[in-house]
Amino acid sequence: MKLYMHPVSMTCRPVRLFAADNNIAMDEEFIDLMRGAHIQPPYSTINPNCLVPMLKDGDLKLTESSAILKYLADKIGSPTYRPIPTWNVGSLP
Repeated sequence: MKLYMHPVSMTCRPVRLFAADNNIAMDEEFIDLMRGAHIQPPYSTINPNCLVPMLKDGDLKLTESSAILKYLADKIGSPTYRPIPTWNVGSLP
C-alpha cells in the first residue's frame, strides 16, 4: 500500500494521522506540490486528477481523502469512518 502525499496538504494530514494512530503500514511517496510534480508525469499519468492524496493498494486507486479514510477504517475493522446510519425520517417524533 502506498500513499502519494505532501505533508503540507490539509487533505493528506488526516489520512497520515489515521494511519499512524492505527499502526497501518504504508509507503509514502512525497509529491512536491511546490514544484508542480502533481501535474507532471509520472504522477499525472497514474492520477489524472493530479491531486493528493492518492492511495494505491494493489490495483485499487483512491483519490479522495474521505474515501481513503473509509477504506482504511474498513480494512482494519474500525468504526471511526463508517457511514452514519440512515434513519427513517417518518418515524421520528
